[in-house]
Amino acid sequence: MSESSNSSGSIGGKDLFCPRDKTGMEVKLTGEAFLDVCGKCGGQFFDSGEMLTAFGLKADVTYWDAPETGGIIKDGTLPCPRCRNPMWVQDVALGGLHCEIDRCGRCHGIWLDGGEVTTILAIADKMTPIIEEGKAKARAAVATVKDDFSSPGLIAKFLRMFSKK
Repeated sequence: MSESSNSSGSIGGKDLFCPRDKTGMEVKLTGEAFLDVCGKCGGQFFDSGEMLTAFGLKADVTYWDAPETGGIIKDGTLPCPRCRNPMWVQDVALGGLHCEIDRCGRCHGIWLDGGEVTTILAIADKMTPIIEEGKAKARAAVATVKDDFSSPGLIAKFLRMFSKK
C-alpha cells in the first residue's frame, strides 16, 4: 500500500470495514503486502496490485479474466471497503473449482470472501499451462513473420515510389 497503515485497518486515517459483516478490518502482512482482513468472516480486501505483491504472478487478474474461466462480470451491490462504490461480481470457474469475487471499478480493489484466496490461486494453477500454451503459439507466430523493413521489403518498395520522380 502506498499510504501508511496500522493494525486496525486504517489507511491514511480511514478505517476499513468488512462489506459483509461491517466488522473493522485488521491489517496483516502477507508476503510483502499489507492486506486488510476481516477477523470475523476471514474475507480479505486487496488494494490495486496487492494480490501480485502478496502471492506473485498466479494472482494476476489475467488468469481469471480468460475465456476459459468464464470470468463474466456483472453489477453487484456489495460496497467497496476502500471507496464505498458498489463492486462488480465476477464468477470464476475452472476444472471443478468456482468462486465469486467482488471487484471495484473505481479504485480497482478486490474483495475475496474467506477461503476464496485458496480457490483463486488453485484456478490460476490450472490456468498456467493454458497461458503458457498461448505464449508459445504467440512466439511461434512472431517467428514466422518476415522482415519487410529491409530492401526490397514493403517499406523500401513504398519509399522507392516517391524517389522515381
